[in-house]
Amino acid sequence: MNLSGMEVEFQPLGKRETIPDGYSILDAARQSGIDLASACGGEGNCGQCRVILLSGKANAPDQDEVYYFTADQLRNGYRLACRAFPLENVKVQLPKGSLITGQRLQVESNLRSLPPDPRVQAYPVVLEPPSLEDPRSDLTRVLDELQERHGLNGMSAGLELIRTLSPSLRKADWKVSAFIREGEVISINALACRQVGLAVDLGTTKIAAMLVDLETGETLASAGVPNPQIAYGEDVISRLNYAYRHPDGSRFLAELVHQSVNDLLLDLVGQAGCQPGQVADACIVGNTAMIHLLLGLPTQQLATAPYVAAASQPIDLRPGEIGLGIAPGARVHIPPSIGGFVGADHVAMVLASDLDQASQVTLGLDIGTNTEISLRLPDQPYLTAISCASGPAFEGAHIQDGMRAASGAIEKANLNSAGWNWTTIDDEPPIGLCGSGILDVLAWLYRGGILTQNGRLQRDQPGVREGDHGFEFLLVPGRWSGSGRDIVITQHDVNEIQLAKGAIQAGINVLIESAGISPTLVQQVIVAGAFGSFLNIQNAVDIGLFPKLPNASFRQVGNASALGAKWILFSREARQRAVQIARNTRYLELTTYPKFNRRFAQAMLFPERPMD
Repeated sequence: MNLSGMEVEFQPLGKRETIPDGYSILDAARQSGIDLASACGGEGNCGQCRVILLSGKANAPDQDEVYYFTADQLRNGYRLACRAFPLENVKVQLPKGSLITGQRLQVESNLRSLPPDPRVQAYPVVLEPPSLEDPRSDLTRVLDELQERHGLNGMSAGLELIRTLSPSLRKADWKVSAFIREGEVISINALACRQVGLAVDLGTTKIAAMLVDLETGETLASAGVPNPQIAYGEDVISRLNYAYRHPDGSRFLAELVHQSVNDLLLDLVGQAGCQPGQVADACIVGNTAMIHLLLGLPTQQLATAPYVAAASQPIDLRPGEIGLGIAPGARVHIPPSIGGFVGADHVAMVLASDLDQASQVTLGLDIGTNTEISLRLPDQPYLTAISCASGPAFEGAHIQDGMRAASGAIEKANLNSAGWNWTTIDDEPPIGLCGSGILDVLAWLYRGGILTQNGRLQRDQPGVREGDHGFEFLLVPGRWSGSGRDIVITQHDVNEIQLAKGAIQAGINVLIESAGISPTLVQQVIVAGAFGSFLNIQNAVDIGLFPKLPNASFRQVGNASALGAKWILFSREARQRAVQIARNTRYLELTTYPKFNRRFAQAMLFPERPMD
C-alpha cells in the first residue's frame, strides 16, 4: 500500500498516521488502532464518529454532516470522520464521547456459585533424568511415571505438547505437574502449579473474560474490553455485511477478536501471577453471529432469511486455530446455539440464572443490541426463545447526545420540583447520555406530559424548543456540560428508543401469547446484561420497555452469560446441561408470527400514562 499521502494527527492522543489519497479520517483512526465509535460501520448514518478539524483541509461537508451538525458546528470544524477525506496534512480533536475506550464494562454477576468438576486434572511427576543406562524418550518417561505412580494407563500426548515437552522438563529440573484431560497429557508445568481456565463472553459491544481456578472454581482475575469490531458496525448485521462486502472481511474481523482475547489473556494471567501455559481449558460464548466471525465460518446465509447458522452443535477446537496462546494441548469449547440469532451466550445465561429449572412462570431477557428472551413454563419440558433486533440505541447509537457507559455519561436522571437531577459515571461533568440515562429521561418526560403517548414532544412545554432537525428537549445547558455544548433529547432520539423498546415489548408479548397464557401468570422476570443491570425497572415499565406484568417480580442479575461460560468451563455437569438447554429450547421466529408488524407498531406507543 502506498503510504506517501497525508498525515493525520489525533489530539489529545498525540498519535499520527500517514494515509494514502482517498482515505477518510475514520480509516486513519482504524489504521492507527484508535477506537473511534462508528455504529454504522462508516456509512455516515449514525453520527457517532465525530471529530473536530483543527488545521488542514479536507473535502467539503456532505449531506450527512449537514444533518448531524449545526451551521456553527460546521464552521468550527465539526466533521464525521467517515465523511472527512483529508486533502493535505490535518490535525483533528477527538471528543471524549467519540472514543469507545474507557467505558464501563461489566464482567461479574450476582448469581449462585457451582461446585467445580473440571475435565482437567493435575498430577505431580518427579523423574530421574535420562542417562546412557536409561535413554527412554522424554514422553515415554512421563507416561511411565504416570502409570507407575498414579495408575494412569494408556495416556497419550498431541504434537503440540511434544513440541514443548523436552525444554519444559529440563527447565523444571524434571519435577513437574502434568495436566491431563480425558487420557491426554495437555500441558507440563512447574510442580504444584495450579491449573486454570479462561471463560470469555464475546459480546457485540464488549468482551468480558475471567481466569478461573479449575479445582476450586475461584475467579482469580477478571477484565473487559470493548469489542474492536465495533469500528466496523455496531450491530451484528452491519458486521456480517462488512464481512460479505470485503474479500478478507471475515478473516480481518476474526483477527481483531483473536488479538483482543489474547490481550485479555495476558492481562489476566499477569493479574493472577500465572503463566499462559497453565491455562488448560477455555470456554467462549457469544451470539451466533459473533461465534461465526470468531471462527471464520461462512456468514452470508446467516445474514439473510431464513438466517441459518453454519453449525449449532458444540465445538471443541485447538487454541492455535484462533491464535490463542494457552497450554499447547488445551481445547477451546464453544457451547451450542439455539437459533439464527440466539446463541451460546443465551444458553449460558439460561444456565447461570437457572431459568431452565425455574419453578415459576419465568421470562429471561439478555438486553443488548440484539435482545434474546426465553419463556419457562414449569409444566413444560422445553423453553421457547426469540430474538429481537432491538438495535444499539440503548448503547447510545443513533442518539444525538448518546454514548456508551463511559466517564461523563448521564446514567441516572430524575425530575423534581427543583428541576433535573442527574448522576454521571465517575461523577464527571456530563457529556452525553448512556442507555439507562436515556430511559430515565424519557420516563420523566412522559410522566410530565412533555411527551405524548405516540412519542411526540409537545412544543408548548417547558424545555422544548425548535432544533435544527425538529423539536428537542434541553436537558443540560452547555454551561453545565463537560463539552461546553447543550445536551438535548431530540424527536429523532425518542423515535429511536421507541423502535428499541417496541421490539422488546412486542417480543415478550408474542412469547406470552404463543404459550397460551395471560400476562398475569408471569411470576418472575430475570433481566441480564450490562444495560439490564443498570436500568430503573419502574421507568422501564412506565415507558413500555416491558409490558404490564402485574404479578411478576424482577431480578437484575448482571452478566449471567459470563457466569454461564465460567460454569461450563469448570463443570462437566454444566457442560452437559448446556447441551440439554439448547436441545430443549424451541426457537420462535418473530417475523413469521401472525400480524407481528402490527404488534410491533402498537408496542412502540407509550403505555397509558402512569399516575404519580
